[in-house]
Amino acid sequence: MKTIRTTLAAATAVAASLLITACAAPDEGSTGGGAPDASTSVKAQGLDAHAAGLLPAAIKQAGVVKVASGVSFPPMEYFDTDNKTVLGFDADLGKALGEVLGVKFDFQNTNFDGIIGGLTAHRYDLGLTSMIDKPERQTQVDFVDYLNSGVSFLVVKGNPDGLTQQSDLCGRKVAVEKASTGDLVADDISKDCQAAGKKPVDKSPLPDQASAIQALQSGRADAVLALDLTLAYNVKQNPDSFEVPAKPFGTLPVGIAVPKDSTGLRDAVAAALKVLQDNGTYSDLLAKWNLTDQALTGAPINSGK
Repeated sequence: MKTIRTTLAAATAVAASLLITACAAPDEGSTGGGAPDASTSVKAQGLDAHAAGLLPAAIKQAGVVKVASGVSFPPMEYFDTDNKTVLGFDADLGKALGEVLGVKFDFQNTNFDGIIGGLTAHRYDLGLTSMIDKPERQTQVDFVDYLNSGVSFLVVKGNPDGLTQQSDLCGRKVAVEKASTGDLVADDISKDCQAAGKKPVDKSPLPDQASAIQALQSGRADAVLALDLTLAYNVKQNPDSFEVPAKPFGTLPVGIAVPKDSTGLRDAVAAALKVLQDNGTYSDLLAKWNLTDQALTGAPINSGK
């Protein structure tokens, strides 16, 4: 379980209030206009014998897949008002995948920077947590890719510092979730800054996305760098407080991370994902969470380049 220290309690409370009051669409091009209804049930799935047959014997026997997830990343994964129930696209997808495979996907809240280590140590069976499939991560885990996303940055409403492109982050205080894609991209931007004779990004790695948002809101950061999935969601939840002034920095695949030596589980998850795509459930979930523009065809393995 992720340890939320007492000093972060205020950040968590603020983030929770944002999540609960207006669950909104991250897809800025959506014409739906309304907030996704997290209470809408995912249609029940039948067991698929082929996909379930690929599962490792130990997981079949246990009946549970231990899922590592950083549960502060709406609309992908976040806590309901009881601070126990996990909601979001990934939670719905995990439930449906589990039914296809005949097992339960048990989400365990984990610091993002500890997920890959937890997978390689087999404390968890897989990571379902909006993790970008990148070649450097592929050396430790395999990815079953299931979405596309880009990276951008969030600023306070009105953009007082006039930040509109990557180079504007040079020398700026930028909050990121530790070990996340935003963290890695901040390092890449810093290299470009220094090559241009500018100061590097003054990066502030924090335990979770909620803490990064709170750092921006409290004035301790000039921007938050993260996947556009969650940043646009924050804007639509609280349009009077935040805005995303920059276009995404390219499109990257988002993958379900599986230990390198768990090829049976990897292939089972890929097969189950294809079942959900074929029967329309995947499209239904994308529509529910306003992620239709982030759809990915098939279930490619390690497609990140």
